[in-house]
Amino acid sequence: MRTKSSLETRSARYAQARSSRATSLLFVLAGGAVLAVLVFLFPLQWIRPPKVALSTEQAVFSPNGDGTLDSAVILYSLSEEATVSVVVLDKAGMVVRTLTAEELQPAGQHSVLWDGRTDRGGVVTDGEYIVRVTAQGAARTATATTPIRVDTEPPIIRLANLPEETKVAQEEIAIEGVTEPGATLRLNDNPQPIPVGDDGSFSLRHHLVEGENRIELTAVDAAGNVASVVRNVTLVLRPPEIIVDNPPDGVWINQKLLSVQGRVSPGTTLLVNGEPVAVDDAGRFNVDVLLEEGDNIVRLEATDEVGNTSVVERYVRVKTQPPAITLSSVPEGLEVHEPSLLVVGQTEPGATVLLNDQSLTVDAQGNFQGVVNLLEGTNLIRVEVTDRAGNSTVTTRRVRYTIGTERPTEAMLRPIALSALAGAAFVLALWILLGGWLGPTSLAFVSEQPLISSNPFGGSDARFRLHLSRSAKVSVRVWNEAEEEVAVLMDRRRWHAGQHVLVWDGRDGRGNPVPNGTYEIEATASTLLTTVTSSLRVIKTDQPITGLLVRREQPARAGLGATSQEQPSVEVRSGGEET
Repeated sequence: MRTKSSLETRSARYAQARSSRATSLLFVLAGGAVLAVLVFLFPLQWIRPPKVALSTEQAVFSPNGDGTLDSAVILYSLSEEATVSVVVLDKAGMVVRTLTAEELQPAGQHSVLWDGRTDRGGVVTDGEYIVRVTAQGAARTATATTPIRVDTEPPIIRLANLPEETKVAQEEIAIEGVTEPGATLRLNDNPQPIPVGDDGSFSLRHHLVEGENRIELTAVDAAGNVASVVRNVTLVLRPPEIIVDNPPDGVWINQKLLSVQGRVSPGTTLLVNGEPVAVDDAGRFNVDVLLEEGDNIVRLEATDEVGNTSVVERYVRVKTQPPAITLSSVPEGLEVHEPSLLVVGQTEPGATVLLNDQSLTVDAQGNFQGVVNLLEGTNLIRVEVTDRAGNSTVTTRRVRYTIGTERPTEAMLRPIALSALAGAAFVLALWILLGGWLGPTSLAFVSEQPLISSNPFGGSDARFRLHLSRSAKVSVRVWNEAEEEVAVLMDRRRWHAGQHVLVWDGRDGRGNPVPNGTYEIEATASTLLTTVTSSLRVIKTDQPITGLLVRREQPARAGLGATSQEQPSVEVRSGGEET
């Protein structure tokens, strides 16, 4: 029993000792492992390089001193404390600028500024450069690089369709061109940028105001360089002015070659009757135009440099034939015994007549008359007629004036002649008293054409028929709506009984055309004891006569010896009796 117990005790002690030695061995092995790890990892941590992160605020800048992007900001960060160098290299790898030289910097964010200059102070040339940051750690070095571009050239702006000092007639124009791709483009003071394509092309519409418009396009590239182009565009909406000095409108001429003179706006292209005409620097022109006999239209068409057009027309009547003259009261070789001679004739309406240098009045039918005082012997009667075109015709008549002498036979016959004359006078007086004076005098005034048209190529004169029941002195006057006398067609001319025709061409007593409107034609017939009056109205217009018009008469003017009702073809007798 003792032996067995001792053995058990000895075994227990042996096991306990063995367990203690194992525990100690484990502690030794663990400590050795930790020591081995420390010994192995410490050199690795000590020789690891620092981390460097590098960037720039802008990849391109322009060191040109304009105040926009004149320098570049370089940003970098360090993972730990290191000795830092920052340099700028050219394409060949040569250092052009040292920004930081071996400067001990802590871990964190850092920045450096490059003004685009070299170490010698000069500005580098445009091109690509490399920024290099070197960080020296405890045992190793780290390097980071980034590209940067220097650009001092402003962007181009080329306009495809807008030359300098442009004039246009359209209120809206298209502006097209190209600039540097990526540039920001603006028009005038508009803050909204104009879209620019990938190839630099652009296009926009711009509204103009009349007169001069300033168009300025400004482009800014990525480096901050600025370029601009200016165009002045003039909007012309007013057509060119045409001033015609010759001929006046409605002129009559007696030659087929007409000198057309005047002036237009400078820079204007002029056509006269479809043919180009030279215009000097002041805009004046002078050209001869060949016309035809009769009515002509001279058309002037001016076109300015932007296409605006003006047209002016002048009506010209060419008459090369001289006016005709008819002298009804003075045949060639006439012998008279009175010291004065009444010369009666007819020519063209509107002509001027000189009778022995004395101006005569020509009525609307071309009739004229004048008195010439004669000298004893042969007298020359000279009548010169000039029409509105300037053509002249001269007619002469020789009239012999002799003073009568009494012979004995005439003296013997005088008492007999006087007695016969007295008897005839008594019979005539009796007839006048019983028939002529007491008989009625009638006057009918009828309008055949109550419209006057001044249209140069479709004009018409007013025509009237006047019926007299007996011989009388007739006056015909024209009155306007203001009760003013504008023309005298006839003044106390003796007409025999019967029908007579009158024409009025719409001109006043001076030969000038009267204004458009309504006029009253008043006819008065006077005998020794009676006066009758009738009147009618006519209308002056610019429109051509296109058809038949209704005739009518108007009441007589107040204060005259007779009246008539407003109806066609009224006949008025003396004493107010109407038939």
